[in-house]
Amino acid sequence: MRWPLAAVALAGVMVASAAAMVGASDSTDRSLLQIEAVSSRLSAAPAAVESVAKAATDRSVPTSDAQPLLETAARSSFNVDGMLAEISKAVAAAGSDAVDPKAFAKAAAAWQEGQAKVARMYQAQDQVAAKEIETRLADPDKGPGIKALADLMAGPDLAVESAVTSQLMYLSLEAVSSADAGKLASVSRDKLQSEMKGVIASQRARSENEKPLPKDIARADEKMRLTFVLATLSQEDLSVLTDFYRSAGGKAKRDALVDSYRRVSDQANGEMLGRYFQALADYLKTHPRPQQQQ
Repeated sequence: MRWPLAAVALAGVMVASAAAMVGASDSTDRSLLQIEAVSSRLSAAPAAVESVAKAATDRSVPTSDAQPLLETAARSSFNVDGMLAEISKAVAAAGSDAVDPKAFAKAAAAWQEGQAKVARMYQAQDQVAAKEIETRLADPDKGPGIKALADLMAGPDLAVESAVTSQLMYLSLEAVSSADAGKLASVSRDKLQSEMKGVIASQRARSENEKPLPKDIARADEKMRLTFVLATLSQEDLSVLTDFYRSAGGKAKRDALVDSYRRVSDQANGEMLGRYFQALADYLKTHPRPQQQQ
């Protein structure tokens, strides 16, 4: 049972908030956003500050001054309803005739049940249920198809977006203890905001020393989570999902989902960083760092 604890926690959030998924008008689009847990992922972003701060503290990064500022900035920047509406619009405009809506909705419901089942399995440390899943994944007639389907889904790419947001949060907390922290107090608001796109692009391109979670690990963890959930589904539901993600219309909707999710994430991350560093600059004017006082 190697499914990461972070993924277990994420599954709990996804299961709990699945019924609240709104924003897509077409049945197929609603099912897709439900399966890919778009609303849940967006909603989880501001709450990630707490776990990121803990990871930073564990690495001896002081966070007590900065964490409240970052929490406020994150809550103010991630407008889940607006972000979901923009993603839904992009998905609706892409692809058509990708799947039978009723069959896809049935598969989406089975997916939700599978997610809940796997979450319960880990909470209870149910070795029997875990063995059943592992046996199916090891079956040469079933395992390869399940793993290939996980590769086709948007989840691994969306997990990378969550990792980027967490990395930017970590970077923000680290900035307080940097040698240049004191200079923030004298930087203009416009200059701070103009530099945010560069910070995000730089973090996206980074492939080493990524904290708190490397992007490739986030992708691998999510793929593992997906394969475990997929292994609980019937062959009929698996076939429906496979047909969708392999179809031209399904690929178009999947790609539109990832592209629009990345776009709204970049916008929210930029707003979060801008608000945070401005608040931090204001804070440092009245709470100068020791190097400022020398």
